[in-house]
Amino acid sequence: MICCIACADPVIPWTDTLELMYRRGRHGGFDMAVWQSSAGRGVLALAALLLVQSAHGQAMQQETKSALSITREDYRGWPDTYRLANGQIEVAVVTAVGPRIIELKRTGGPNLFHVRAAEAGGHGEPDWVFRGGWRLWIAPERRATTYVPDNTRCAAEVLGGTTLRITGPPQPAAGIQKVVDVSLAERDPRVRVVSHIRNVSDGPLTYAAWSLAVMRPGGRAFAPLDVGPLDAFDATRKLLLWSYAEMSDPRYRFGDRLVQIDQSAVRPAPAGQSGRRDDESKIGVDSSQGWAAYLVDGTLYLKRFPHDPTGRYPDGGATVEIYSSAEFLEVEQLSPLTTIAPGEEIVFPEEWWVFGDVAVPPNEPAALQTLQPLVDRTATTWGKD
Repeated sequence: MICCIACADPVIPWTDTLELMYRRGRHGGFDMAVWQSSAGRGVLALAALLLVQSAHGQAMQQETKSALSITREDYRGWPDTYRLANGQIEVAVVTAVGPRIIELKRTGGPNLFHVRAAEAGGHGEPDWVFRGGWRLWIAPERRATTYVPDNTRCAAEVLGGTTLRITGPPQPAAGIQKVVDVSLAERDPRVRVVSHIRNVSDGPLTYAAWSLAVMRPGGRAFAPLDVGPLDAFDATRKLLLWSYAEMSDPRYRFGDRLVQIDQSAVRPAPAGQSGRRDDESKIGVDSSQGWAAYLVDGTLYLKRFPHDPTGRYPDGGATVEIYSSAEFLEVEQLSPLTTIAPGEEIVFPEEWWVFGDVAVPPNEPAALQTLQPLVDRTATTWGKD
């Protein structure tokens, strides 16, 4: 099912009946979005969609005038950094490099993201620089395309007074241009991030959008495992281990429905070790549940994102990946591999929730008893504000 939307992003519901197929193209001033109904029926009327989007936008502007703010500041040596706040949470988005979201926190609290102090404020380096925070990559992971430096200035635009759009410079080596839209909900501790990967080359490209959040050390990550019908012959699930991951590593707690990764249990690598260090490890799961989380010092960072049951995911089918080291932990999720023609783009939406005063026991049943209500609460918010 295909609909044309006149220069507007469609509302994307978190439901099983409408799945985003991640491919959009720009043709003659219109955006073309490709959607799929899992029920295989129904037509989405353009006029109705535009009406809903218009009404939604008007209501949002009326409701958020007094609650939301977007300001500009110097952040750790990066000028022209934008800060979005709603009284509950704040995000800081740098423009001197990127696109990068460099800070996420509860109002008055510490940054949930890890930022490497020696690399803060830097720009213009000839090679890719880690820095920290949140970044948008492309998979499969390749030195020539994934690690294209993002060390130059991005363009920034505030849309409708509520959304910050960051546009990075074209990356000829990868054939893409990255655009990231960031907005906050008015009444919830929730960030909406919509990533665009545009094909600016002369030929088709096949990539997956790859969202990586670098979390500050000392916490635990949670990756859900699917459990299918126990009497089905083909109800399989995948736990993917990178070659430098060890099953006996004390950071891992493998359960039936949950993998827990305790960053505080990571032992430092021997001094002076080079190459792939002993403290590094990475795993992935093929979960269809559309969430992953990280708990540190009583604050839970919960990511929500769509899943395509028909999609072909990178790295052997991984939808969620967790990298960890003695310095930090990364909570990562991916879109399906998608082929985009010149002028088309991959669109990958996600939402981040930040909950305070959360305690998650290590025992799996008790952990799920704490996490599941929060997962359920965040399941149907997309497009509601």
